Amino acid sequence: MIISGNEQHHFICSDTETSKLLFINEIGKITQEICDVIGAFDLWVLPNGDILYAHNSGRNSAGVTLLSSDGTVKNRYLTGKEIFSCQPLKNGHVLLGLLGEPQLLEIDFNGNIFAQIHIPYEGPSHEGMRLARKIGNAYLLVQPGTNKILKLSLDGKIIQEFDIHHDAFGFVVLPDNHILYTCMSGAYELDENGNEVWSLTNSDMPEINIRWLLGVQRLSNGNFVFTNWMGHGHLDEGIHFFEVNQKKEVVWSLDGRNTLKTPAVLQVLDEDSSMVCFTPMK
Repeated sequence: MIISGNEQHHFICSDTETSKLLFINEIGKITQEICDVIGAFDLWVLPNGDILYAHNSGRNSAGVTLLSSDGTVKNRYLTGKEIFSCQPLKNGHVLLGLLGEPQLLEIDFNGNIFAQIHIPYEGPSHEGMRLARKIGNAYLLVQPGTNKILKLSLDGKIIQEFDIHHDAFGFVVLPDNHILYTCMSGAYELDENGNEVWSLTNSDMPEINIRWLLGVQRLSNGNFVFTNWMGHGHLDEGIHFFEVNQKKEVVWSLDGRNTLKTPAVLQVLDEDSSMVCFTPMK
């Protein structure tokens, strides 16, 4: 793997082609592999070292799984429906975004449901409910089927909606309450009124060859790290991971071609995991 730039990161990522979770160190060496992870498009390393991920399929079908740091299964909740997103909550619960019958669930691993909100949705179910998040006392989620980001109250009422570019996937809420979201064409920042105030596309960095930005993490220095997904026939066409600043300068990148296939999301592990997970910053 080829690393460029002055920064260094060690991180975990999911590879949807090889069905693995991979720990990769600062020099680009894989230090740990966890297998039997099929369709993992959301992934967290918790402050205690446990690993939480959502999976579209796998040994026991679709759901969310909690692993110990060595990859041993500690808990698993099966959804019976396609799922892209999970989020660890500070109270120990987990927020799930389910496709099919679109809904948000807040659960624990004893099978208790603490919140269940059905989501108004139009379009193919596979294209919805991407990376739902709970931010303070509201829920937000990306709905590519209608090209919207919705902000919902805790009882499911729509507070605000934002028009977005097609095939959006992930987002992070910034300290000024702007939203930075990823999609097939790049990344875009919206102000509190939904106006586009910043963007990052392939024309800004043709050397990256953006195919579909999925995962995003905001770092404590204000930069963003993106995962450039190479699925849907784009294997080995671009650089998988990169960090960019507000000036759109690439300050770190990892080109994993010939080793990685389709990394989908990541978590940079040299950041404070409690801030990453519970603010959240990804």
